[in-house]
Amino acid sequence: MRIFLPVIVAGALLGCLGTAVAQTEAQPIAASATAKPAISFLDLPRFDKELAQALNAGQAEVGVSFYGKVTPNEVPMRLQKWLTAIEQSGGRLEVSPPPGDVAPRNPVLLLGLVSGLWSALKTWGEIKESQVLQAAAGHQARLVLNKTEGGEVFIERVVFEKVPKAP
Repeated sequence: MRIFLPVIVAGALLGCLGTAVAQTEAQPIAASATAKPAISFLDLPRFDKELAQALNAGQAEVGVSFYGKVTPNEVPMRLQKWLTAIEQSGGRLEVSPPPGDVAPRNPVLLLGLVSGLWSALKTWGEIKESQVLQAAAGHQARLVLNKTEGGEVFIERVVFEKVPKAP
């Protein structure tokens, strides 16, 4: 009887630990449901689907980060079409300067470059017909800039913000 008692007690303790672990694992899932979605940019159609789903989910903000340094002059075409869709649907494009800078060197040039390149390649009608890009309506975008130690400016992330509806 003495041999089995420790086994039973140990089994009961492990059962309690299993329940505690299950409860601990469930908590981050609930917390992540309220967190702001973040998407890493990949130049693949899957990115369009993920961004469209995140924008359609009704979150106040959706952040897009990059795996490498992307300069304002090298915005990937896949992202340019999203920024153009926002601009063409009445949303604003803003540029947040790097820390320590008062304002970007030429934000009008940056924003014109982003939408101008895409407009030259595709017509607004083609963008407008895309169901994926319709998710951009009702949003604005903010390009958050940063600097490398060498002073090179790059886009740290793009933040898509839901525009509050007028009362």
